[in-house]
Amino acid sequence: MSTIHFRIDEETKRLAMQAAERKEMSLTELVRERVEALADEERRFQLENANMELETLIEQAFSDYDSGKMEFISDEQMNSEMGSLKDLARQGKL
Repeated sequence: MSTIHFRIDEETKRLAMQAAERKEMSLTELVRERVEALADEERRFQLENANMELETLIEQAFSDYDSGKMEFISDEQMNSEMGSLKDLARQGKL
């Protein structure tokens, strides 16, 4: 848990306390609820942004494949090539 401290003017505090009372909550509970909602909004934004970045990378990979800039290899071939690279690395030749 973390604590947040901030300053507001008296009028804002008075109105916020009235709003909290109207909702039958403490001002702390109300502010916590609003901050948690803001954090949830940011989580959704970041997830959406990450998904868009992933989609862009996938589209670029298929575009590169279609244009002949890249080729896909089988899992077996990849494991074989990685094994060779690991052997070279162990021998200090990489």
